[in-house]
Amino acid sequence: MTSSTISAAPLDTIAPSLGARLTGLGSVFGKTLRDSRRAAIALTVIQLLIVAVTAWQIALQFDTAVKRAAFATEMTALPAIFEGMLGTPIAVERLGGFLSWRLINFLPVLLGIWSMVALSGVLAGELSRGSLEMLAASPLGRRRLALEKLAGYLGIVALAVLVQAIGTFAIITAFAALPGDQVGLEAVLAHHVWLYVTMLVPGAVAFAVAPLVGRGFALGVAAIVLFVSFAANAYAAIVPAFDAIRPLSYLGFTANHRPLAGIWDWPPVLILIGVVAALFAAGIVAFERRDLLVPAIGRLPMPKIGAFLAGPFSRALGERLPAALAWGAALGLFGLVIASSADEFVAQLGRIPEITQMIQQFFPRADILSTGGYLQLALFQEVIVAIGLAAATFVGGWASDESDRRLEVVLGAPMTRGGWAVKSALAVIVAMAVMTGLLALGIMVGAIVAGGEVVRPTIGILVLGLYGMALASIGLAVGGLVRPSLAAPVTAVVGIGFFLLDLIGSILRLPEPILGLALNRHLGKPIVGDFDPVGLVLCAGITVAGIALCAGGMERRDIGR
Repeated sequence: MTSSTISAAPLDTIAPSLGARLTGLGSVFGKTLRDSRRAAIALTVIQLLIVAVTAWQIALQFDTAVKRAAFATEMTALPAIFEGMLGTPIAVERLGGFLSWRLINFLPVLLGIWSMVALSGVLAGELSRGSLEMLAASPLGRRRLALEKLAGYLGIVALAVLVQAIGTFAIITAFAALPGDQVGLEAVLAHHVWLYVTMLVPGAVAFAVAPLVGRGFALGVAAIVLFVSFAANAYAAIVPAFDAIRPLSYLGFTANHRPLAGIWDWPPVLILIGVVAALFAAGIVAFERRDLLVPAIGRLPMPKIGAFLAGPFSRALGERLPAALAWGAALGLFGLVIASSADEFVAQLGRIPEITQMIQQFFPRADILSTGGYLQLALFQEVIVAIGLAAATFVGGWASDESDRRLEVVLGAPMTRGGWAVKSALAVIVAMAVMTGLLALGIMVGAIVAGGEVVRPTIGILVLGLYGMALASIGLAVGGLVRPSLAAPVTAVVGIGFFLLDLIGSILRLPEPILGLALNRHLGKPIVGDFDPVGLVLCAGITVAGIALCAGGMERRDIGR
């Protein structure tokens, strides 16, 4: 009997090309670039559109040096309280200075939201889906894995900011109609270096914290850093507490670096680069040393309370509650500090009847010289963005039950899919109510401290909770009908989209039917007692319909796809 040995020839392996690696095949770095490209393209297009529209309007409405000078004189003559709310007007008679003042200097807030959402989940979000476990077992190692994920995000953001800088330079060149409007490319690039660094700060905080406490709570910490830094820089002139911490605000620390306005201050920017790098290093070390089973949507360990084990609603509420408390505490503290300065605002505004009359045109039926009037001006629009982000966080937690493959076990109990969907969705709505209640509590305490009206501002701020519930329900509906991975992104995109449609549409003077698509335009001016009943009913209807669609979708589609 003979035996033969058959030896198989080794299979040739073909390594991905450099181009393939950069586009997402065979490289964690390239895959991260690919995953982030849509958001980067969308934000770049939106920013350049806003810059182009603003520059066009300035060239159209202020077409002479006399008009520009008169406008600059009016802005520099505003009292410190308005300078804090609008920003310090530097060289606003020139196109670059105006764009820097009214537009680009606010972008770190909007882009910072994107940064902290993306970087809080670049590692922690992947952990919850289990997609990093196989990679972490490969020869890549955790450190290289984290470095490539981070480098991919930083690379796509750098490319987006570079395109924005070149586009801004082209727009300024196209609309530069008066002497002094022209700005050198080096100044535009220098200003966008500042934008790149400042937008990364909240993201770096979230990246450093997320491996330790999870994505949801990391978002809350980053949101506190972002909004406190913004508020401390904006309202330091009228709020003593903010004046004391303004040096710690990264926006205040770098406030004198305005190359578009002709002012350069590199040392604070360089120091901030070092701080961001240290936060990224801390996040990498934390990821390298921690176990991979880290909660990704902010489910912190809760006390062993039996009430949280009573059913799907109580369990989901127990998981959403830590994030709701974190967001509520952050926004409540912000509201408390702002509301406590209302008396100073009212006193200063009362001494300037011309400004009062101008503002009264936008609030014809409201008492501007009141706590509610001040909060409507100083708080309402800023908090709308945070409400949308918080709603996305809660919806992301709801979606994690399915995306983390726990729902299959839960549905093994005697319950229907639709019943689970309704009860767990109601927990998201209650979490939004808890967060809004803490915000209203902060407003109420601040109003009491200021010695102003209490009831009307407190009731008015609750409208934001109803708006947040409507946004959350839109995400719940998408998660139920289509797939859970889309629920949180859709919530965030819709919330920011409504804000930007209102902002850009007002600048473009779009027809009211188009502007009316922004749900936040139907809230009225509730803090001054001007409610929009139709808008409130619309928000409530969207909330109910969203939960119903979520339940119906869960009954009809496969779980886990």
